[in-house]
Amino acid sequence: MLKENLVFLREFLLEFKTTGACFPTSRWAAQALITPLRAAGRGPKNILELGPGTGSVTIPLIKELRPGDHLTICEINPRFMKSLKETLEQDPHFHLVRDQVSFFLGAAQELPSDRVYDIIVCALPFVNFDLETVQSIFRKLREISSPNTLMTYYEYIGVRRFNETVGAPERRDRVAQVHEYLKDSGYISYLKRERVWLNLFPINIYTVRPAA
Repeated sequence: MLKENLVFLREFLLEFKTTGACFPTSRWAAQALITPLRAAGRGPKNILELGPGTGSVTIPLIKELRPGDHLTICEINPRFMKSLKETLEQDPHFHLVRDQVSFFLGAAQELPSDRVYDIIVCALPFVNFDLETVQSIFRKLREISSPNTLMTYYEYIGVRRFNETVGAPERRDRVAQVHEYLKDSGYISYLKRERVWLNLFPINIYTVRPAA
């Protein structure tokens, strides 16, 4: 855990824009993010994890894989990907399902379009991106989703209000644009919100249909 935290903090300082958090997701938040995988009686699913970092969500996600599932792990940061693979090699659950897991090093927008995903677990820091980047990510997500695809993602509670209060004007405008696109534009169908207080910074976890 100490190694994981140090890796995460280093990347937060070096690559704030694409990391977005200074410490990994808590185990309570991780369990909330992977809720769609625990649906009773579900069949085989194509699953996509975006922005796994050092694996705080990947490891519990892997424990939920069932026969016939396939997991694609997409990470833009090569140092995170290296650390994640090293961690997974030490995890006995990973060795049971490694043939069901593939890795993609690159941006979400660059994912191949040859697979449609049923479940997407996302830890991308949308409020760190400009509106054009967020729009391009969701164009790709709609391309690789069906109308029934479920996606979970999180946002720190109060992040918009914080930026409105103390953020620089440019950041305030950017965050407001992204928030409007995600919440008010109607492009994304929201199903539910769950608040997780047991995280370093409390978060809202949203379940959405990106292609609905």
